[in-house]
Amino acid sequence: MVERVKSGIPGLDDLLNGGFPLGGMYVILGQAGTCKTILSTAFLRNGAVNFNEPGVYIMLEENKERMMSHMMDFGWDLAQLESEGKLKVIPYVRSIVGDVDATFENSMMSGSAGRVSQMRQYLTVDSLLKEITDTCKSIGAKRVVIDPINVVTLLSESQVIARMQIIWLLENLRKLDVTVLATVEEGVGYWEDTMFLSDGIVHLTLKERDGIHERGIMIRKIRGTSHDTSIRPVKIDEGGMRVYPEEVIFR
Repeated sequence: MVERVKSGIPGLDDLLNGGFPLGGMYVILGQAGTCKTILSTAFLRNGAVNFNEPGVYIMLEENKERMMSHMMDFGWDLAQLESEGKLKVIPYVRSIVGDVDATFENSMMSGSAGRVSQMRQYLTVDSLLKEITDTCKSIGAKRVVIDPINVVTLLSESQVIARMQIIWLLENLRKLDVTVLATVEEGVGYWEDTMFLSDGIVHLTLKERDGIHERGIMIRKIRGTSHDTSIRPVKIDEGGMRVYPEEVIFR
């Protein structure tokens, strides 16, 4: 019987046949604005609050204070969870090179050659894995989020190297006995390799129909288990994310 890790997000675990299979790495795929960070944060917050499973959030792009402030809109006090030792949010890039501005962030995600070359001096897969490993051990983490993992592939000198680095990272993460969500922004870096190497893909969409934007979610793959395959509606409200597993969109 497959042991599962519940997301705690209303409706999502129904699509996953009970939750994410324990110990895998799952891609949260979507374009900008599809709420990848909300889903990932809910996964960690629910683990800490509802399932006694501490979590680690590795931020490779977002500003920590800004993100945590946004999550307070849902009543998620991440700072309190950090103080209780149930969560660790690490703004990893900033911890290495100091605070970065919007120009830096935009150049990173667009693959600006000068900035990427500079970052290769500081951010390596080895150093990232060490940070994750040390932090997981320090709080007994069972859940990890890497947001977005595109940054790792952007720092690779070629697609072959990017693939090798992702394989090496995943092999070592599996030794930590943690379940990993890695956000992937479509079209940035060698993003398709990460999808191929992952244990599953949760695809978030935002489509316009008749002048109305509709959010959707589809489980594109989960290795070793059955799962829902339809595009289901997603709503964002004052409590966070909610999935409607009995409804379909884009008929």
